[in-house]
Amino acid sequence: MILESCKSSSGVPLNPYFVNILLAGYDKETGPSLFYIDYIATLHKVDKGAFGYGSYFSLAMMDRHYKSGMTVEEAIDLVDKCIMEIRSRLVVAPPNFVIKIVDKDGAREYAWRESVKDAAVPLA
Repeated sequence: MILESCKSSSGVPLNPYFVNILLAGYDKETGPSLFYIDYIATLHKVDKGAFGYGSYFSLAMMDRHYKSGMTVEEAIDLVDKCIMEIRSRLVVAPPNFVIKIVDKDGAREYAWRESVKDAAVPLA
């Protein structure tokens, strides 16, 4: 049954993808919320989150530096630390990052840096 659902209408096998999602929102009554939805659709409300290979390093940084009630500037500084940690530890790290901010003012994009060329070289 499962294999059948992974074929196109012509019977050609498809390559299914697994997706993890961080879903952020803001409610006037309850405030900000962050949910982690994994590839088998389990939902967890979290204070902080990351997934993928870089999450091992990011979550360690967040465990050390995250605190409830951070300002946007403090949160961006923490994300910067996480990105620099990923770049210093992963051989093939993504060159560009985009930070999405969701708060009482809505959702907006914050470009981390245009390119790794703009970033300081991580310390070993």
